[in-house]
Amino acid sequence: MVAAPRQERDDGSALIYIDRQLLHEVTSPQAFEGLRLAGRKPWRIDANLATPDHNVPTTLKERAEGNAGIKDPVSLIQVQTLDDNCVEFGIEEFKINDPRQGIVHVVGPEQGATLPGMTVVCGDSHTATHGAFAALAHGIGTSEVEHVLATQCLLAQKMKNMQVRVEGELGTGVTAKDVVLAIIGRIGTAGGTGYAIEFAGSAIQGLSMEGRMTVCNMAIEAGARVGLIAVDDTTIDYLRDRHYAPRGEQWEAAVADWRGLVSDTDAEFDKVVVLDAAEIEPQVSWGTSPEMVTGVSGEVPDPCRGMATIPAATATPVRSSTWGWRLIRRSPISASTRCSSVPAPTRASRICARRPRWRAARRWPTPSSWPWWCRAPAW
Repeated sequence: MVAAPRQERDDGSALIYIDRQLLHEVTSPQAFEGLRLAGRKPWRIDANLATPDHNVPTTLKERAEGNAGIKDPVSLIQVQTLDDNCVEFGIEEFKINDPRQGIVHVVGPEQGATLPGMTVVCGDSHTATHGAFAALAHGIGTSEVEHVLATQCLLAQKMKNMQVRVEGELGTGVTAKDVVLAIIGRIGTAGGTGYAIEFAGSAIQGLSMEGRMTVCNMAIEAGARVGLIAVDDTTIDYLRDRHYAPRGEQWEAAVADWRGLVSDTDAEFDKVVVLDAAEIEPQVSWGTSPEMVTGVSGEVPDPCRGMATIPAATATPVRSSTWGWRLIRRSPISASTRCSSVPAPTRASRICARRPRWRAARRWPTPSSWPWWCRAPAW
C-alpha cells in the first residue's frame, strides 16, 4: 500500500486552495505583468473578481465621467491598467461606472461573492473584513496575488487560536467600532500577532453584518491576520438572494452546511479574552496607535503639559496648518456632542511633551527659544 502524501509540513505550513480572490488597481498590476512575462493565464478565471477601489473619485460629477473623471495621472494609470488587464485575462470587473463598484471589502459581501467557509484573499491587509461571514480571509502581497492567479493555491501556515468574547448588552451610543477599539485597547496592537481571532459572545451576535464586518476589519489593527465570526441567522439572512449566492436546492444545502461553521462548545483556544459589554463606552482615540484609546469618561494625555492627563470628554481637536491635528483643553462638552474618535496629537506636541534631551545641542536651551512648531500655547 502506498502512503498518502502529507498535506502539512513539519512547520505547520500547507498548500491551501483559494475559493475567492478579490483584485483592485493598486496591488494587481505587477501580478498581471508577471503572468504576462511567464506566458501564463489565470488557473480559474471565475474565482477572481475585480473592482477599482483606492483611486476612484468620490464626487458624483467626476464619477459620471468614468475614468476621465480621475484627475490624478497616477491614479488614472492604475485604474485604466486594471481595466485593460481584466479585459485581456477575461476577469470580471465592476468598473468605475458600474453601480456594483465600491470598496473591495464591501463588494464581495454585497454581491454574495464572499460566502461562509470560503478561503478569501486580496492584496489588502483589511481583507480580514470577510471573516464576518465565517470565511478564512486575509491580505496577501503582490507576488502572492500572482501566485493565486496562476495556481488558485497559496502556501499558508497554521495560526494559533484566540477567542475574544464580548458578553452582555451594549450601552446606548456604543457601536461596533467602539467594541473593536475597546478590544484593541485591552490586548494591544500586537496582542493578536500569530493568532486567528474568533469574535464571539452575545454582544457580537447582536451586531448587524455591517457591524461584524467592522469588527473583523480591524482584527489587523490588533496584530492578527484573520478575524472570524460564526454563522448564525443574521449571516444567512444577509446572504439570501445575493447575486453570487446559491439558489434553490443548492441554497438549502449550503445553509445546512454553513450552520456547522461554529466552534464546538468544548473547543479549546490558545488564549481567551472576555469583555463585559456593559463596561464599553464610546471610545476616544487619542494617540498615533489604535491601542491608544479610552472610554469617553476616561482621561487622555495632555500634549501641552507633559505627562498630565485631561478628561477625554473635554479634549477637542484643533487643526494645525503644518502638523495636522492636536488635542487642546477646552471647557466640557455635552454628551450629545462628544465624539467617538479624537485625532492624534501633533508630532510637535509629542516632542514637547517628551522634553527631548538633545535640545541643548540644537541651541534651544529653553522652551521660549524652541522653534515655533514645538512651543506649547500659553494658557
